[in-house]
Amino acid sequence: MTDIDMDVDMDSGTPESSPSIPDSYWVPPPSPADKLFQDADGAWIGSCWDEVTSTEERLIQFLTRWPPSRTPPAYSAWIAIDRGGNQPCTPDVASLISSFQNLITSGAVTVENLDQISRAHNVLVGKWLIFADHESIDHLWGKVVHLLCVQLKKGSAKVSTRKEGERHVICVYTEDFTDLKEVKALRAGLRRIGVRWKIGFKTDAYTHLGIYAKNEWNLRPTRYFE
Repeated sequence: MTDIDMDVDMDSGTPESSPSIPDSYWVPPPSPADKLFQDADGAWIGSCWDEVTSTEERLIQFLTRWPPSRTPPAYSAWIAIDRGGNQPCTPDVASLISSFQNLITSGAVTVENLDQISRAHNVLVGKWLIFADHESIDHLWGKVVHLLCVQLKKGSAKVSTRKEGERHVICVYTEDFTDLKEVKALRAGLRRIGVRWKIGFKTDAYTHLGIYAKNEWNLRPTRYFE
């Protein structure tokens, strides 16, 4: 898998049996007390944190309840956390797509023009993408959650649940991809918790516009790779 944008299983209920994974391996299905949401990315389990709730005990409880390696996509496509601290911004995705079509018609699909329409329509969110195997994802996800909730005390992230044959991906978000200081500071924080290999950074605008690898405009889907 070379990109974050993937199809997710939107079904609910008990996951299909697998010869290699017994039913007893999976965590219990969501209860009425669990926060389940639905958006364009599929179903996801959400958890909001603040100064009071971001204790070691509560974080451990959350991570133990929803380890990505043991949560099937039949329950949720994503597990997400939000520590807050970001400025509210309402993106106009429909207008972004319309402006993109105009760029295509005029043959003007360039990085500079895409950045311009992204700013014009407030589609400024970006994310660092961290891929990991089933064996290492729970530990790595726990470090990311701790980084945002305890160390940085702001930000949001999500991790994909387990799909056989695919690696997990963690998306760690910045609110403005044009703010290079913010983007680089978050990358530095990820290095501090052990993510020292090269990872990619992608804008949400490219995701909304369907700009993937090997696109017809020869654009790199990731803005940075470091």
